[in-house]
Amino acid sequence: MTPLLLINYHYIRDPNGHPHPGIHPISMQAFADQVDGLCRDLHPASLDEFAAYAAGDDRLPGPSFFLTFDDGMVDHIHAAREVLAPRNIKAAYFVCSRPLLEGKAISTHKLHWLRATTAPETFRENFLARLPGEWRAKLDDPKLARAAGETNLYDPPEIAQLKYMINFHLPYDLVDEITSLMLGERGVEEADFCRDLYMNAEHLAELERMGHRIGSHGHSHQPMSRMTADALDDDLRQSVDCLAAIVEQPINWLAYPWGSDWAIPDYADMVCPAHGFELAITLWRAWNTGGLSPFLLNRCNTNEVDALVAAGMEMESGQNASA
Repeated sequence: MTPLLLINYHYIRDPNGHPHPGIHPISMQAFADQVDGLCRDLHPASLDEFAAYAAGDDRLPGPSFFLTFDDGMVDHIHAAREVLAPRNIKAAYFVCSRPLLEGKAISTHKLHWLRATTAPETFRENFLARLPGEWRAKLDDPKLARAAGETNLYDPPEIAQLKYMINFHLPYDLVDEITSLMLGERGVEEADFCRDLYMNAEHLAELERMGHRIGSHGHSHQPMSRMTADALDDDLRQSVDCLAAIVEQPINWLAYPWGSDWAIPDYADMVCPAHGFELAITLWRAWNTGGLSPFLLNRCNTNEVDALVAAGMEMESGQNASA
C-alpha cells in the first residue's frame, strides 16, 4: 500500500511565559511551518482517504500524511482556525471526556504542569514524599528502569522511572489524589485548570462543523492494558456517549492513550469492534505501508516527523530507481 504517515500533536503553544507550558510543546508558527513542509513533500490525506486506507482500500495518489491531535487541548481549536482552515486540511481530534463530564483534569496533564513549573528534582522529591513507602521501594527495580528508558525517550532517567511508575504501575486514583493535592498546594483550582487547558463542548461542535473528525481518547486517559475488561468497557462507553452527544455523530475512531505496546490491550481486535470503532491508532513510530490491523495503525509525534519523512522519501526514491 502507499506509504501513509500519521502525525500526532499535543501542546501547540509558545512555552515562553505560558501559564501551561506543557511538555515538548511546538509553537503555532512552528506547527504552520511543519504543515507547509509536509504539503510540499507529501499529499495531505482527506478524512475519506484515511478511513478507506485503514479499511484496506488504498485511494492515495502518492506518499501521504494525516494529522491527529490528542487529549482535547484548547490549543487544537486555535490550530484548526489559524493553520488548517486556510490550507483546507482536515484532521482527527481524539478527546478525553473526563474534563467535559466531571470538570476534572487528566492526571497526566496535572503532572505536565507540575513538572514544567517545578525543578525536576523538586518535583520528584515532592511527589515521592506523598507516595506510600512500598511504592517508593519499587523505583530500584532494574526492570522498571529499563522499561522506563524504552518508553519515556525524552526524559532524564530518574524522571523517566518515576513517570513510568506513575503511568503504568501506580493505582490511577492514587496518582489523581497526589497530583490534585500538589496543584492545590500551588494555589491552582482544578476547575480553573480545566477551563484553561481543554476544549469545551462548543469547541468540539465547531470542529465538527469545520469538517474535522472527533474521536475517542478514552474517558480518563488510563493505559487500557492496565484496566479490567469491565473498567475498560465503562471508560470507553462514557467517552463515546459524551462525545457523540456533543457532535451528534457516531464516535467510531479511537486513539489509545499512550499508544505504546505497554498501553494497548492484548484483545484490541475484540474491544474496538465491540464499541463500534472502525479504526484505532497507536504511537508505534513508523509509516503505515499496509499489513496492519485497522486497530493497530502506526503514528508518530511531531518531534519525530523530520526523520521519518526523510527516511520515507529515501525509501520511495530507492523504489522508483529500481522500478
